[in-house]
This record gives sequence, structure tokens and C-alpha cells, in this order.
Amino acid sequence: MTEETPLQRYIRAGQTTISNLLVHHYKQIGMSTAQLVLYLQFKSYQDRGTMNPDVRVIAKNLGTSENQVFNQLHQMMTNHLVEQGMRRLPDGKEDAIYDFSPLLNKLALLEDQATTTDHEEASQNSRQQVFATLENEFGRTLSSMELQIVNDWLDKEAYTPAMIKLALRQAVMNSAVNLQYMERILQSWAHQGLRSEHDINEHERQFESRRAGQTPTQGSQPRSAGPKIPIYKLGE
Repeated sequence: MTEETPLQRYIRAGQTTISNLLVHHYKQIGMSTAQLVLYLQFKSYQDRGTMNPDVRVIAKNLGTSENQVFNQLHQMMTNHLVEQGMRRLPDGKEDAIYDFSPLLNKLALLEDQATTTDHEEASQNSRQQVFATLENEFGRTLSSMELQIVNDWLDKEAYTPAMIKLALRQAVMNSAVNLQYMERILQSWAHQGLRSEHDINEHERQFESRRAGQTPTQGSQPRSAGPKIPIYKLGE
């Protein structure tokens, strides 16, 4: 019988994979480095079907004592990173196992919280940019009432920052830099279902094309077009 080479033994030993989320954030979920290594020891056996590995073997692998392994497991239970569960064996008996699902759930929750925080920060930054743009064009600080109006546009009316900035541009071009004029523009766009910068620009382009193709005849009466909101081509 041919003796295995070191490479063959290495391959036969198998591999243990670990999420980069855990590698990068294990401290944030309350794990110590020692507990991370302990988790990897358990995972290496559980991934191969040994759900309840011998703690004595794990202690030997780590070069530590059984008591230290049990102490680390107890701390992890206290921090809701692992719990003891029961499994039924083929012979009908039950066996206690260490279930690391709480650790993975905690890690997933951390990722969700990070995503939510990033979204909230981006939203807040966008809001502050809108305030700064308005104050720059108004040449003064917005009053508390004006701030509330703009906040209502964003939160209650769901006007996007792009819509508000385009409405401000319309107001500047028509020398009517005030929130009342901008609100009429925003309401008109929202009524027509125009909420993205692309849709608004396309609508104004089509409006300009239609207006350019109309030549009023002598004596003709102007037609009422509803509220007098001057519309200009925003792409210029």
C-alpha cells in the first residue's frame, strides 16, 4: 500500500470556510479572538458531520485545558453567541450539541443595521445638501418654518432632492425665488407623475418642441393653460 504524501493528507483533511463578515466584524458582535478560533474548531468538525465533537480533542487542538474551553463556551452563551440544543440519534436517544445559529443571526442583524445606518446617513446628507442649495440661492439662512416646509416636501410629499433642485432652478430663471412658487411647480410635476430628473427633463423637452411648432395667427385669442407656471428647458 502506497503511503500518503503530505499533500494528499492535506487534501483529505478537508477545508473549513468562514464568512468574511465574521472575520471582519466578530469583535462587533461581542466575540473575542479566542472565541473565534474556538468556533472554527467546532465548525471544522460539525461541517464534517460530527455535531458534538469531543471537548478534550478541541482543547488539545488549541493547546489549552478543557476548563478553559468550557469557560469560553459559557461566555459565548452569556453573550448569546451559542446555545445548547438537543438532537435525536438513530437509536432514539438524545444528544446535546452546541448550536451556533445565534452567532450567525447576530452577525446578520449587524449587517442589516449597518445597511440601514448607511441609508439613513445618505438620506440625511442629501437633505442637508438641499438646505444648503436653497440657502445659497436665497442668500440667507432658511427660517424654521421654511425648513419645516422643505422637510414636509421630502417626508410627506415624497418630492425627491432632484425635484426640489430642479424647481429651484425654475424659480431662479423666472426671478421668483421663494418656496411658494417652487411648491406650485412641484405640485404640477407630481400631478403629472413626474418625479425623476429624467422624466422632468423629457417632459420639458417635449413641451418646448410643441411650443416651438405653434405659430399664433393674427387675432387669435390665447388659450388658458391653467396656473401660470413658466416652464423652461432644464437641460440648458
